[in-house]
Amino acid sequence: MELLDKNGLTEAEYLASYRAGDYERPSVTADVAVFRETPAGCELLLIRRGGHPFLGKWALPGGFSEPGETVDGAAVRELREETGLSDLPLTPVGFFSLPGRDKRAWTMSEGFATLLPEDGQEPQAGDDARETAWFAVNSRWAQRVLTLSFTGPERFEAKLIRDGSYAFSILDTGGLAFDHAHIIARAMDAMGFLQPEAADYDTMNAQLASLVDGVPHSLANLSNAAALLWEHLGGINWAGFYLMQGDKLVLGPFMGKTACIEIPLTKGVCGAAARLDSTQLVPDVHAFPGHIACDSASRSEIVVPLHRDGRVFGVLDIDSPLLHRFTEADKAGLEAFARILEPAIADI
Repeated sequence: MELLDKNGLTEAEYLASYRAGDYERPSVTADVAVFRETPAGCELLLIRRGGHPFLGKWALPGGFSEPGETVDGAAVRELREETGLSDLPLTPVGFFSLPGRDKRAWTMSEGFATLLPEDGQEPQAGDDARETAWFAVNSRWAQRVLTLSFTGPERFEAKLIRDGSYAFSILDTGGLAFDHAHIIARAMDAMGFLQPEAADYDTMNAQLASLVDGVPHSLANLSNAAALLWEHLGGINWAGFYLMQGDKLVLGPFMGKTACIEIPLTKGVCGAAARLDSTQLVPDVHAFPGHIACDSASRSEIVVPLHRDGRVFGVLDIDSPLLHRFTEADKAGLEAFARILEPAIADI
């Protein structure tokens, strides 16, 4: 027997009486953030709008999804029409539906990001894009406010603040159209280009002290310490420990991808930290002599020596896919972290 709804209608009867015009419907668009890597970080492709609204403002390539077209298909088509770029893999970075984001009507957008290969084609403005241009984009945080700095044919800044309900709220759009500052921030985060907020080392180090207090198991303490770093530090792709065995460092507990098992003291950032007994803060690992690429995605690194009886017996190692990820504040916080941990791993 066919099921009836609360009004006593079959599905066929319900569909026959359904009127789509009874419900206001939003338009759906796609916006695409195209990045390319540079020695200093990344550049973002923007178009200058050739029509209203936001005439003359900089924006991401994108536009409306047409009838019978998926939003993914709209992203591919609009990117080709406005920039001439094609055959790029698109990564979804979020659905953007803040009321009032478009002055014309109720419009929702799916955001996408992609990375242009080094030998990729050069964009050419088309359709309703007056021109295209590459902008160097840098990010920095101060008191929960994220500033995105754009340097290209023009220089401007956009400011956003963390919002738990919608990822970011825009404080200042800078020279950008619509809510594209928000889409760009999410795209940079998804592609590993967004600098993370400063870590709360007071809280993290207090948690570490509580975790290891009275625990006599060194491997368990190292494992929890690695997990704590992974939980608290943004913009990293590896956090863990290497321990001395003879004249080399051997892999200990960690979080992240599989890693190099043995590191000679004469090689890499870890070897230098152990050999010189000094914290190594490296903004660009590819410029570090003898760097060992356990993960080719790593761009910056910090390594802190661990001591027992005044001698180095291991190192704390943290990698990041971001250039210039670690600061002097990170160095001070992680050295304090190491000092808390050292007495709790006395039997290794």
